[in-house]
Amino acid sequence: MYNPAGIMLANLRALLGVIIDIILLRRGPESVPASQVLLVFVVVLNIGGALLLGRVEANALGQALAQSAVGCAVLLAWFHAALVVARKRERFLQTMTALFAVNALFLPAVIPMFTALMPYLEKADPANPPPAALLLLTLALSLWVLIIQVRIVRAAFEIPWLGAFLLMIGEIIFAGMVSMLFFGSPEKVT
Repeated sequence: MYNPAGIMLANLRALLGVIIDIILLRRGPESVPASQVLLVFVVVLNIGGALLLGRVEANALGQALAQSAVGCAVLLAWFHAALVVARKRERFLQTMTALFAVNALFLPAVIPMFTALMPYLEKADPANPPPAALLLLTLALSLWVLIIQVRIVRAAFEIPWLGAFLLMIGEIIFAGMVSMLFFGSPEKVT
């Protein structure tokens, strides 16, 4: 008997195993299934996570949705253009699925850490700094995510680490510029 829900669940379990292997640096994006449905699924997960982060920042739901949608669109457009220029367009689905899936997998850890840091970021008081352990943990997790992302980009483009790192940093800067164009500069934290 054909069971589409069972097949989808089996595919999600398999994807989770591949993404965990990517996080542990045992596999690359070429191991991810090339599926538009899967890419849409992980993009929606990222938008949902970004909505939660936006709510932590006390943004209106509409603004948080717009910011997360623009952020995802910029990431997709950046790497689509880069893969076209590199003549590796066929790697787009797997690369983007890997990047978005890794981000989605880290969201359950990032959201509580960001929530704990938010009061310290809102009121930058030198007399009351954020806990050092929280800062170190946030820095370590952010660095690990960046290493994984650079490794995914490196494998997809078949370029050296420095090139992949610069491509990721370029995307981050470009996303910030697009966000400022659409939503203005962030308010100064006082």
